[in-house]
Amino acid sequence: MKAFSSMWRTIKVLYDELFLWVWLSVLWWAGTLLILPAAPVAAGLNAAANRSANYKRVDSGFFWDAAKGQIKRSWLLVGTSLLLHVAVIMNIVFYANSAATWSRLVTILWLWVIVLLMMGSQYFLPLFWQQEDPSLRLLMRNAFILALQHPLYAFLMLIFQIALIIISFATVLPIFLLMPASVAVAANVGLVKLLEEKGLAPPPPPGV
Repeated sequence: MKAFSSMWRTIKVLYDELFLWVWLSVLWWAGTLLILPAAPVAAGLNAAANRSANYKRVDSGFFWDAAKGQIKRSWLLVGTSLLLHVAVIMNIVFYANSAATWSRLVTILWLWVIVLLMMGSQYFLPLFWQQEDPSLRLLMRNAFILALQHPLYAFLMLIFQIALIIISFATVLPIFLLMPASVAVAANVGLVKLLEEKGLAPPPPPGV
């Protein structure tokens, strides 16, 4: 199954450039804790991950160029994603705490919505770099189309990313050292693998 192939390649990419991903993860944590640079550093991390997913050379310079060059657009994308997630979670909490009998059905429907939102949003930042200067509206539309066209693949890759986060918390130290990069690489490898099969991304180089 192609999802497991993408998972294996994620591990390989992380291993091949381990020290780079550790460094970029540390930068991600620093930017996120400072709040204001949070979206640009997320965009920068995904720019580096997207290059690796596309079998291109990568170093920290690509991270810095992307983070400094896409401040406004990265915040628009990350901010929109955060607002969507918060809105859906608020609806889940509201209906889950309602005494009405029918609210249980509505809660289940909103739970499906949050799963679909997470399946689609895993492609937001990867598509930010995969597409050539796309509008954010088109980017999000394409993300959800991919998730709906390949729901099992999108769901398995989402579960894989959640598993990476859980493993990072369980082992304590990798929370700081590798968790952000591992999730970014998984999302980008997952996207590129999907696009390769559709003929929308260049095939892997010979021998890879």
